[in-house]
Formats: sequence, C-alpha cells, structure tokens
Amino acid sequence: MRRRRPRTAWRCRISMLSGSRIVNRWCTLSSRGPASPRNRGQWRQSTPPPEWLSRPRTITMCSMRWVLRESDTIETSNTQKRRENRMNLSTTRMHLPMTLDEVTSEWLTDALGTRFPGVRVAEARRDLERAGTSTSARFSLDYADHAGHVDLPSSVYVKGGFDAVMRRRVWAALIQEARFYAELSADIPLNIPVVHFAGIDEDARQGVLILEDMTLRDVRFGHATDETSVDTVAAILEGQARLHARFWGDERLAAYREWADPQRAYLRYLFRPKHWEAVQQRPYGDLLAKVIESPEQGLVMLERMWALDDARTSVLLHGDCHGGNLFFEADGSPGFLDWQCTFPGAPGHDHAETIVSILDTELRRSAERDLIKHYRTALVASGVADAPDVDDLFLSYRQNVMHMMASSVFNPYDMQTEEVTNITATRTLHAAIDLDLADALAAG
Repeated sequence: MRRRRPRTAWRCRISMLSGSRIVNRWCTLSSRGPASPRNRGQWRQSTPPPEWLSRPRTITMCSMRWVLRESDTIETSNTQKRRENRMNLSTTRMHLPMTLDEVTSEWLTDALGTRFPGVRVAEARRDLERAGTSTSARFSLDYADHAGHVDLPSSVYVKGGFDAVMRRRVWAALIQEARFYAELSADIPLNIPVVHFAGIDEDARQGVLILEDMTLRDVRFGHATDETSVDTVAAILEGQARLHARFWGDERLAAYREWADPQRAYLRYLFRPKHWEAVQQRPYGDLLAKVIESPEQGLVMLERMWALDDARTSVLLHGDCHGGNLFFEADGSPGFLDWQCTFPGAPGHDHAETIVSILDTELRRSAERDLIKHYRTALVASGVADAPDVDDLFLSYRQNVMHMMASSVFNPYDMQTEEVTNITATRTLHAAIDLDLADALAAG
C-alpha cells in the first residue's frame, strides 16, 4: 500500500485588493510534504477558530503574487516569470512602520537586508521631514556591520503613510507606488530615484518605500510656482514619450487597469454639492462658472473624458506630472518623482497635467500645439511607428484638461497650499476656456 506523505496545514486570512476595496477571507492552506506545482496553494474557505483571531497570518495578494508572511511564498507561473530582477513586496520579518517614530535602526536593518543581506544598522538619525499626501523623512545611517557590501547608502529617504488621517484618504496610492517600484520601475526609461525597499500591508492600508537620498546628487527639485521655460517642458514631454513608447499598447497593462479606479472614485467625490459650493467661493470662482455650470454637469464631463480615454491606445502614465513631482540634474535634464498616481491610460492625461500646470497662461497659449508636435516626434523616434497624428493627440490633450478641472480646480486646500492650488486652478480654467473643453469632449 502506498504511503501518503504527512499533511501540513495552516490557518490564514487572505486580503485581496479589489479596486479600492480590500476583501478578507479566512482559509486553510494545506499540502502534503514539500510544496509542488500540483498541491501548492490549495485552500478552502472556512471559519477561523478563536485562538487564531489574536495573531492571524496574512497573505498579501498583489498582482498575481501571494506572500505568506512568516511562512512560504506561494506564487503563480505568471509571477515566477516576473520575479527576475524584481523586488519582493512585504518580505520583512517586522511589521511596516505606521509612524516615523517606528522607523528604527532595527526596522531599517530588516528592510535594507532584503537588498543587502546581513547588513546591520547601528544608528539612524532623522531630519528633513516632509508631509503631503504621504510623509517622508531623511535618515542618516551608521552601520554596525557592512556585511561585505561596498554600496550601502549613507542616508536614505523613507516614504509612507505616516499620518493616520491622510493614510485613510490615500492608502490605495501608497500601495500602488510601492507596487510600481517593485514590479515596474526596472522597465522605466526615465531618471527616477533608486529604490532600496518597497513594502505593503493591505490590512494596515500602508505602503512604505526606502529611496535614495536625492540631495546627494545635487539635483534641483521642482515646484509648482517655478518659472519654467518651454524648452524645459519640451524635455519633460520627451521623457513622457520614452515612457509611453515603452508601454505602447503593452499587454502587461491589463494587470494594472484597476489602478485608475481609486483616483476616479476620489475625483467623483470632489464634485459633491457641498464641496462645489466651497470651490465657488475661491478666488477663481467666477472663472469656474464659465466652464461648468453645476456639479452634475461636471460629473458628466468627467465620465465622458474617461470613456474617450479608455477607447484610446493605453500607455503607462506617470499620472501626476506637475512641477512639484519633478527634479532636474545640473545639466537641466528632468527626473520624475512620486509615482503614486501611475496607471494605464491615454497620453493626453500626462500632456494636460504637465503643459497646463507648469506653463503660465501666455506661454501655454503660444506653445502648446508645438509641444504636442514635439512629443509626437519623440514618440516616433522611440519606436511607435503607428503614432496618432498631431491633430488627434492635440484633441486628447484638450479633452484631458477635464482631469485638471477635477484634480486642480477642486483640489482640497488641505491637500496642497492655497497658493499652489490657486495658481494651477487659474491656469487650468483659462486652458479650459481657451481650448473649448466642452467642444473637445463632444468631438470624441
């Protein structure tokens, strides 16, 4: 009689990210002996016994990747193909920090050890804290053990949802940025920060990054109030062309389509009547009335823009490419920060965000069509033989000013300073009027 291998089983809770919603399921994972392709990942749903409630194991399901904390990794064949030259998510022994005070030398040892095995951080000194949709701070590091690594960073930036109120609002963006760095950043043909660690915790709705200290590179960080030349914007669009060309109609984008959902849900929320009334009282309220007459009309225009964008060839977008998310090397070449809003979509989204928000109104009026033409030239040079013509790209740019209407004109003052919001909102409203936004959306 054939002897059966001993059965092993463990209780766990599976947390699945579905759009902007987390779905939790209790289950039993089981196998007979070592995991094999046949029995790996077998599970059945069941009710947890009380003794498991105090310390559940959790599986993080992240784009076909399951990570069983404190146990084995269970993965699909698709994940196996993507693991090479990629960073694992949630591979630390310790929980992700929820405040900056929890970013200790012990946690940094654990997190940096995923890239530099054996390293031990003796001391971490924090400074240069910055709060926005996420919170970041610089940590200067002293090491107790270099473990033979000669390229250890002397300082790093740790970025995450370290403010509880803001984390509840933007947790999906925190998780998306961590996934971007773990799964896609190796394919990005742009100047972006080096990432040393990317981790997520869906249960806690947290995403944490350890990034290179950009101040050591002598770069200049952009700001929404900077006076920016047309040539600089042209260089930014060249970068967008390289990014878009790399993912032009790429089948991989289907796995990231849901990344647009949290942003769309949030932008719809901005058109609630109470917020509409508050925005009407802002300094640019008189301009708003010339573009949108009611919150209901605004929602219709927003949905129309998304329908038009969804019908176009998809690319990977930066998603939030305004002046504050850029840096510049000593030679003036741009680099790209903050990938929390990246998602697959139409190129016009990035064009509108950049051209409308960065250039003052007079410069934008005189240069916008030439900038779109310049983008197309760079797109073709990057290998997109079937690039849309300039007229079609310019129409998409006009249509995506509607995104700026939602994200800039209706931006809550607690998400950005009043000065920056008023500047970008006024530029956006003038663009919507100049470019006849309603006509562009009707043209389809």
